[in-house]
Amino acid sequence: MDKLLDEVKGYLKVLDEEIVVKEIEGLRASLKDCDNVNAQDIAKDILKKYGVNSEVIFKKDNFVKKKVKDLVGAFNHLLDIMGKNDLKSNLKIIFDILLLLVFISLCKIPFIVVRNLGESLLSYINLSFIYDIWDLVIEFVYIIVAVMIFINVFPKWFKNLKPGKIKENVSKEVKEPEKMGNDLESIVLTDDKK
Repeated sequence: MDKLLDEVKGYLKVLDEEIVVKEIEGLRASLKDCDNVNAQDIAKDILKKYGVNSEVIFKKDNFVKKKVKDLVGAFNHLLDIMGKNDLKSNLKIIFDILLLLVFISLCKIPFIVVRNLGESLLSYINLSFIYDIWDLVIEFVYIIVAVMIFINVFPKWFKNLKPGKIKENVSKEVKEPEKMGNDLESIVLTDDKK
């Protein structure tokens, strides 16, 4: 029950803390069996009661979950394909990943230009901590942009990847030594009674 109430509380974070506490305590008292209860449905009812559009809140939540699910799905698919491919096909996939990382690295060039322009404008102010704040802001924005590019491009690029040449299972068969005739011919009979 506590897990359900925590999930409902997470959806109600747009409301005042006092209202959230009141609603959670009311739910705790009224819910006996939480097996067939959906946290989103409960949160929608509570938000509707206070005039909050719950669709906006759930769309944001669903967007993040969808992006993470797509990224994890594409990564798992990539690992599965690489497990089936031969070395040459896997090297092509690794090259594609490196190409994506190089593209993301090249996206930093405009940020460097903006950082340098900002520093030249800030040079008239003789406070060194302003340079540090400016650099930190630019780096933070670049990291967000780079992560968003990766999250959006990686699943599209690698999710529909088809296997290349599949690894050949090399099975070593144990061969029996060749015989020089049948078993009876290899026995030599000698007559020792002469």
